[in-house]
Amino acid sequence: MKAHDPVREASLPVSVNIRTDRIQIARVIGIPIYLHFSWLIIFGLIVWTLSTGYFPAQYPDLPASSNWAKGLVASFLFFVSILIHELGHAAVALRHGLSTQSITLFIFGGVAQLEKDPKDARAEFWMAAAGPLVSLTLAGLFYTCAVLPFVGSSAAAIAEYLALINLMLGLFNLVPAFPMDGGRLLRGALWESMGKARATRIASIAGAFFAYFLIFSGVFSLLRGDSLVGVWYILIGWFIKDASAASYQQVRLDEALRGLTVRDAMVDAVVTVPCSGSVAEAARELFMRTGYGSYPVTRGEAVVGLLCLKDVLRLSTEEREATSVQGAMRPLTDSIVTDPDVPLAVAIARMAQAGTARLLAMHGGQLVGLLTMNGVIRRLKVREELGA
Repeated sequence: MKAHDPVREASLPVSVNIRTDRIQIARVIGIPIYLHFSWLIIFGLIVWTLSTGYFPAQYPDLPASSNWAKGLVASFLFFVSILIHELGHAAVALRHGLSTQSITLFIFGGVAQLEKDPKDARAEFWMAAAGPLVSLTLAGLFYTCAVLPFVGSSAAAIAEYLALINLMLGLFNLVPAFPMDGGRLLRGALWESMGKARATRIASIAGAFFAYFLIFSGVFSLLRGDSLVGVWYILIGWFIKDASAASYQQVRLDEALRGLTVRDAMVDAVVTVPCSGSVAEAARELFMRTGYGSYPVTRGEAVVGLLCLKDVLRLSTEEREATSVQGAMRPLTDSIVTDPDVPLAVAIARMAQAGTARLLAMHGGQLVGLLTMNGVIRRLKVREELGA
């Protein structure tokens, strides 16, 4: 199982998040390759299954050590195959002017994180097709290796398994269930005639149906006593369901943000707090009175930082009395500043990276407004209710 996670300039956190708890293990054609901690679970499970089940059933006369060796090699090459699958997506994306920020191997396979979503149906279609084509090509190559007369029995056994698993991987990803490759192929095929949002909606519905099919199949397997297969089907189905819903919501967000700038959503009547006052005074006079989450900090007429409620709550009552606003604020840096004419989608991405849920809108060195995540949500809600 694999999926894409476009890291758009407009992206927001989604329910499927694999960007934490991972380590970089390599860099291939300039793309960082990461292992998520959950990969260890599936790697160990596959090694155990192959070493104690698949290979002993195929070669019952061989010693256990031989089966464990084949299990380790086959599992490693299986994940190399997944990596090559993702690199296929990355290569085609590069041809269409899209860079891949990273590739992560995790419990459900691999995910290529693109800098942004494809801009047209043709790019979407061929990027989606690249992964299954790579897997099916690998299946053919491994099968050829398995039947060559000069290949030893152990190597042939590993090659035969890799041919089978790559064939299954390629065919599974062709299922028209968004955000799997097949679902993206479906979206690419419908994009020009229906538009991106409607095509995504249809592909997402197909993804939801397939996800529930897997979940119900898993429940049925559990009732039959096949607990391992049942749990696995349920987990994959749940992952596809969440990823499909999150991907569609992301497309809806992109559509809602189209054409909007920071100026359209910011608050231009901004209350500021002087840097010389104490944090306790700011808490009493501003945070407790208004309930807002942050205030720009000024020194004279100049803005020098941002004081957030989180910064106040980190201090004890005694520390708030003894600490100045300047001592607790977040200094003015590019990470918390945006131009008012920047696309709102770009500002939201910067807001998420800064972890403040708010940005200072500045032009010519002067504060002209404050952009908050709550303000963006209110703006989008009003536009939706008014049918804009």
